[in-house]
Amino acid sequence: MYDVSDHLPVGELRPGTNLLLTGPQGVGKYDLLCDLLATGVDRGQHAVVVSTNKSAPGVRADVSGRTATDTPNLAVVDCVSQRRDEPTPPDPNVQYVASPSDFSSMGMAASEFLERAGEGDGATRLGLHSLSKLLLEADVKTVFRFTHILTGRLSGVEGLGVATLDDNHDQQTMNTLRQLFDGVVETRQGLDSRECRVAGVAGTPTEWTGF
Repeated sequence: MYDVSDHLPVGELRPGTNLLLTGPQGVGKYDLLCDLLATGVDRGQHAVVVSTNKSAPGVRADVSGRTATDTPNLAVVDCVSQRRDEPTPPDPNVQYVASPSDFSSMGMAASEFLERAGEGDGATRLGLHSLSKLLLEADVKTVFRFTHILTGRLSGVEGLGVATLDDNHDQQTMNTLRQLFDGVVETRQGLDSRECRVAGVAGTPTEWTGF
């Protein structure tokens, strides 16, 4: 089981669970994603991130800054550095993809990291940031197929998956992608803090809770 009670208003989630993290732009979905990954790292779990918005060094810094270690057990599929002509030094825990539109390479790299993590000890947490960026690169059918494959492979290694999606897409797009996930973490800006609630993994949605 995966304990997420430090950051979500639920206790434990069963292995193979995939969550969709939704909300307005700028409300802190990426921060919450990093929190969930960092908690796993501190508990000896593997972390894999498919990043379409930030380079591998940025992702590593954001996760490690939330952990007790400067060298988190973290693998990154970096889909931005090559497009931005940023440095791409060899690293066994980083695979570079030319752009977020190269779905085949993204899928192969993520699958390789998940397979490698599954061969070791400990559980695995996967983060995908973000589906909204992928929707700028391709139509919803292509993004759906890619996400369907990725969530399936995550379930195959009995991991915990979290993908972010801005809520400014049309309702049909939102509904199409939501059906791939076991539950939804909704986020919003409350009066005094950012808030989230979880729907789909229990009988009824949880109460809104600050994060």
